[in-house]
Amino acid sequence: MHYVGQGQGHAAGVCEAVRQSIVKCCVQDHQNDPVAMAAWLENKSPENASVWVRSADSVALVAVRENTIVGFALAVFDELALCYVVHEALHQGIGKALLLAIESQVRSRGIEALRLESTRTAEAFYARNGYFASGPVQVWAGMEGLPMAKALMADPAEKRTTWP
Repeated sequence: MHYVGQGQGHAAGVCEAVRQSIVKCCVQDHQNDPVAMAAWLENKSPENASVWVRSADSVALVAVRENTIVGFALAVFDELALCYVVHEALHQGIGKALLLAIESQVRSRGIEALRLESTRTAEAFYARNGYFASGPVQVWAGMEGLPMAKALMADPAEKRTTWP
């Protein structure tokens, strides 16, 4: 995992990885509906990615394989805003490694819980990694998102079976 900070020129690669993941991996959510995909991809630009990784309020991490970004995760304050892995790198531990690294980084900033809005595609992944439903399903652009959260304990080896 590589921390992406200010002045590091990863914006185009981050944007490409996120966009590729949405198009190829999240079909369960967008159903290949061009209107839904366009709405989801609208803010996934190199310019926005550059802003995301430079913000002092965010933690941005990339997973790189053979000089190509294959995954990206972004937390802003106590929210996991993005966590995507390209199709060719799925089910190889990259998403979990990104998630654990983000959790560690935000925990070091004093954040006690991390929240997110999961796609249907990613819901089982987050549940396997200790996240629990924390609110009713939200609908945006015809797609469902489930609010989820996880307490970040001082000792990550501790396992919680219920949300506080």
